[in-house]
Amino acid sequence: MVTKHRNFKMEWAKIHLDTLKVSVATLVSDPDNMYRVLKEEDFYRQLFIVTIMSINDIELVKISLIAGDFICNLRASLDHLAWKLATIGKKRPSAETCFPIISKILPRTEAKVAERIAACTGGIDPEAVALMKTFQPYNSGDAYKSHHLWRLHFLWNLDKHRNISIHSADSGTVCEIPLGVPRTHQQFNDRAIVSIPLSAKTKVRFNPSLSPKILFGDEDRGVQVTLQDFSDIYEFVSTEVFPAFARFIP
Repeated sequence: MVTKHRNFKMEWAKIHLDTLKVSVATLVSDPDNMYRVLKEEDFYRQLFIVTIMSINDIELVKISLIAGDFICNLRASLDHLAWKLATIGKKRPSAETCFPIISKILPRTEAKVAERIAACTGGIDPEAVALMKTFQPYNSGDAYKSHHLWRLHFLWNLDKHRNISIHSADSGTVCEIPLGVPRTHQQFNDRAIVSIPLSAKTKVRFNPSLSPKILFGDEDRGVQVTLQDFSDIYEFVSTEVFPAFARFIP
């Protein structure tokens, strides 16, 4: 049923989130879906060489694209809310109308932040604007990166520019080598190669601790988001942010 209080972008985001959960669960249900282990005995150099190769890149790309669809729709749902609030008593909002998400306010940036929020919220009831400010990540101080809206906004920007919001795929401990065994380690985008003395071959344990998981975010920026974090972000937007503005919509 179509009603004035429904936000179809948020509902569509939930469909993508449910699809994402199924896709991730299917992939990680069997570690063999994520990696292959190749073992080589090099008698000439007296080395035991283990190569751990990541596989199923296509599935990882699909998962990242679904995650991007979820993120973009959920972020857009907030802008749809801002647009609806701005249309109350006004024919057409500004092209700048959106739900502002500000990470941090420094003393020298207070005026610019105020101008930005004013531009984003033109025509919106001042009480609703004040309420938007209470949801801002900057209220968390230096912990703003843990705020649900900051993570949503960051991942949204990440997906827009790179088209992939996946951070890494972790299979857990695939190969365990005791301390004291000399080794060389090479790391590449799609594989890791470990070499140890051939005489220590029997000391290697394979698959001692498997706990496959998919992580999202940006390693360079130190942002790591789990599938549970996605669910938490959605719950925050759908059960805390949106209901708070219901009283402003006639």
